[in-house]
Amino acid sequence: MIRILATPGCSAAYNMAVDEVLFNAGGRDPGMMTLRIYSFSPPAVSLGYGQEVEGEIDPGQCDRYGIGLVRRITGGRVVLHDQELTYSLVAHESHPTLGSPSGVMIRRVGEALIGTLRQFGVPGELAPEGHCGMGGKADVCFTATGKHEITVRGRKLAGNAQRRSGGRVLQHGSILLGPGHRRLALLLPVHDHARRETIARLLNERTISVSELIPRVPSFEEWADCLSRSFLEHLNLEGRSDVLNVEERRAAESLVRTRYGNADWTYRRTLRHVR
Repeated sequence: MIRILATPGCSAAYNMAVDEVLFNAGGRDPGMMTLRIYSFSPPAVSLGYGQEVEGEIDPGQCDRYGIGLVRRITGGRVVLHDQELTYSLVAHESHPTLGSPSGVMIRRVGEALIGTLRQFGVPGELAPEGHCGMGGKADVCFTATGKHEITVRGRKLAGNAQRRSGGRVLQHGSILLGPGHRRLALLLPVHDHARRETIARLLNERTISVSELIPRVPSFEEWADCLSRSFLEHLNLEGRSDVLNVEERRAAESLVRTRYGNADWTYRRTLRHVR
């Protein structure tokens, strides 16, 4: 069974808080998955769990352009969430549909996303292998492509990140609907001119958006409906539409106050590896 939630137009702090609430509850019923489809309003930058603001993003530039800043609980590189469709999938690691290795889940989810894209005439495919943009820590999410992420004509269209802990797994990712993600270069530290120029070039060369492939970008409601049906079909499961209950909303609001909307969490320095 898949529980399906659609929550468009939420702040970055609230989006990350809801993902954590769902992740924390993910082990209660090993037979249940939760699929959430959402979007960011206003646009926001998210840092990977193990990244630090310093050296990655200029908060002053984010303020200048009205862009939020948040830290994820998943690993990976910095992302600008702008003009995209975002999803998260939470399940118990033992769920037989997904398989235990992280690559199996990424592939199964990618197949469901590709099924959705093809319904709208977008010819996505799974990347057979990963490649870097600049290499190492210099990359941002969409200048590098991981194995089984989605590309069109060799250019990245969708990325993802995972977290596994306590028998639970969370995967969230996004499909680029428009070119808004390319503004990320404007938000990098202003003193690092070479990196800003290189990231801007690589985002133009190595990414592609739905708006560049079809004449009309579907509405959020159309995406949510099609993506839900595609997950049910590709995972061969039944599903039900749902909303966050009172307890989940309260837990998310608490996490916004104590973590995702809190500068101590966003700007913390860490020497730990991503768990």
